[in-house]
Amino acid sequence: MVVRGAFNHLLRPGLRKDFRDSYNQFPEEYSRILRVGTQDRAHIEATHLAGLPRQPLRGEVEPVAYLDPVMGDKIEYVDSEYALGFQISKRMMEDDLYGKAKQNSKWLGRSTRLTQEYLAAALLDDAFDGNTFTGVNGDTLCETTHALLNSAAVGSNRLATDVQLGITGLQAAYDLAENTIDETGDPIPIMLDTLIINIADVWVAEQIAKSELEPYTADNQINAIKSRKSYNVVVSHYKTQGNDWFLRDSSLHDAHFAFRVRPQFVDSYDEDTWAAKFAARQRINVYFFDWRGWIGSNP
Repeated sequence: MVVRGAFNHLLRPGLRKDFRDSYNQFPEEYSRILRVGTQDRAHIEATHLAGLPRQPLRGEVEPVAYLDPVMGDKIEYVDSEYALGFQISKRMMEDDLYGKAKQNSKWLGRSTRLTQEYLAAALLDDAFDGNTFTGVNGDTLCETTHALLNSAAVGSNRLATDVQLGITGLQAAYDLAENTIDETGDPIPIMLDTLIINIADVWVAEQIAKSELEPYTADNQINAIKSRKSYNVVVSHYKTQGNDWFLRDSSLHDAHFAFRVRPQFVDSYDEDTWAAKFAARQRINVYFFDWRGWIGSNP
C-alpha cells in the first residue's frame, strides 16, 4: 500500500513537478507477430484433416476408389488469467501535493501491456524447445521432423543447419519453404512475407533488405534476396533468446493471441482501511496448432 511514509517526498512543495512518472513504449509488437482475436468459451478446440491424395490410375470398367478423409486428434487450449493492483491510503491521497501517488494507474496500464508483449515473445522463445507451447502431435513450432497425418514422410520448418541471420540463412529458409508439404505429403505454396528478428540482428536485416549487392562479399554479386523477395521486418524487444530468427507467411501461419477477457480496470474503496484500490486483469490464450507458415533458425 502506498502510504505517506513511503512517498513522503510527494508531500514536499519544493519537489520538481516534471519528474518522470511514466515511460514511452515501443509500438505494439505482439499483434504483428501473432494473430490477435478473441475466444468466447472456456477453451479452444482444434483438429485437422488430411485431404485426399492424388487420383490412382483407373481402368475403363474399374469402379472408382472411395477414401474417407483422415482426421487427427483434438487438442484443447485453455487461457490464463493475469492480474495486478495497488492500494493508496486515504491520507496519502489527501496530502499528495502533486497528484502523483494515484497516477500509478499509468504504471498499471503499462504492466498490462508488458504482460501481453512478453506472452507473445515467449512463444517465439519456446519455438525450438516446446517446454510451454506445442501444437499438433505435441510438436514444437519449428523442427525438422514434423509427423504427417496421412503420409510416412515428415515435414520440416527448421533449417537443417541452424545459422545466423544472413544471406546464406535466408536463402536456405526460402528453399525450405518451397518444400513445405501438407498432411498427405504433397507440396503446398508458402509466401514468406515477414522477418521476425531480435534487436541484435537489426543492422544485418537492414543491410540485406536494402543492399543492391550481396553484403559481406567482395565480388559484387547481386543481392538475390532483395531482387527476388520482399518482406516486412518485425523487431521483438521482449524476447529473451538473442540469436534465433523467423520467416513467416502472414496468410498461412496458425499462431494465435486470443483474448478471453480483454483488459479490465476496476477501482474500489476499502472502508475498514480507508484505502483506494486499483486493479487490472485480463485473460489471454497464446497458442499455435499447425506449424506451417513458419520457418525458423536457432543458431
